[in-house]
Amino acid sequence: FDLLLELYDNELQYTDELYAETPWADDVKAFLCYNANKALMNLGYEPLFPAEMAEVNPAILAALSPNADENHDFFSGSGSSYVMGKAVETEDEDWNF
Repeated sequence: FDLLLELYDNELQYTDELYAETPWADDVKAFLCYNANKALMNLGYEPLFPAEMAEVNPAILAALSPNADENHDFFSGSGSSYVMGKAVETEDEDWNF
């Protein structure tokens, strides 16, 4: 697991730099452990990090779930997580930057 631990240490440093001024650093670090464990299990290995280190905020997991609380009807443009765009007519002059 040397490479995984090296990558994990790198991500911890990056997380500390990126999220230092936010309340999200602990959530991100838990997700790092969760994601590493998930990758190992997908490869047939046992998880490396203890479960308590990999407890991800449920809101984060819900946001990552492809169909979480989303109801879309592509053809009518109704849905719970996107807004239909509106077409605006353009003229040639609009493209002269």
